[in-house]
Amino acid sequence: MIITYKIMGLTIHYKGELKNASDLKSLIDTVKDVAKAEKWDYFVFEEQFENNSFSEIIDKENLFGIMISPPKCDPFCISFLSNGKMSGIINFNVMQKEGEINEDLIYAVFSKTQYSGYENHKKLILLLDHISIKYLKSFECIDEGYYWETRDEDLLKKTFEKYTNLIDSFTSSIEMITINEGENLEDYLTRMAEITNKNLK
Repeated sequence: MIITYKIMGLTIHYKGELKNASDLKSLIDTVKDVAKAEKWDYFVFEEQFENNSFSEIIDKENLFGIMISPPKCDPFCISFLSNGKMSGIINFNVMQKEGEINEDLIYAVFSKTQYSGYENHKKLILLLDHISIKYLKSFECIDEGYYWETRDEDLLKKTFEKYTNLIDSFTSSIEMITINEGENLEDYLTRMAEITNKNLK
């Protein structure tokens, strides 16, 4: 599982709830201002909850909030379901497609920043920090770059380098290490990961 995460690239995972339904527009404006200042693309979903309040029954047709897109970064969603809980566009689309709500998945928002670079990663963490204090409750963040927990920029840079080296090594391994006759795909990937990790030490 660790290998899977590393191969997919360094990612920020987060979840939380909006404190007050009436704060949505102010939160959107805050994030929009940052996106404009950084020249990042953004897209605004619905800007106001019905009756300016949360609903117990989740509206499966509308997502509320904003999505920003730094260069070479997955969409970074500061968005919510009608019950006020954070949910990203990917989660929302899966819910619409499946027609049911999986609570273990619907509230787990993530964005891969690997190819956007450590500076954009840092800016996104600082943005999350600001809005989580001002607008959110029950907020949790797992930062694979460790900047959320430490605010250590050197550690963030080193972690980005480590992930980049691992991805490069894995790519090289795919090109150089051939699958053995009779070897199934799982065994091949396990062998390749072991060689990659050994070469990185």
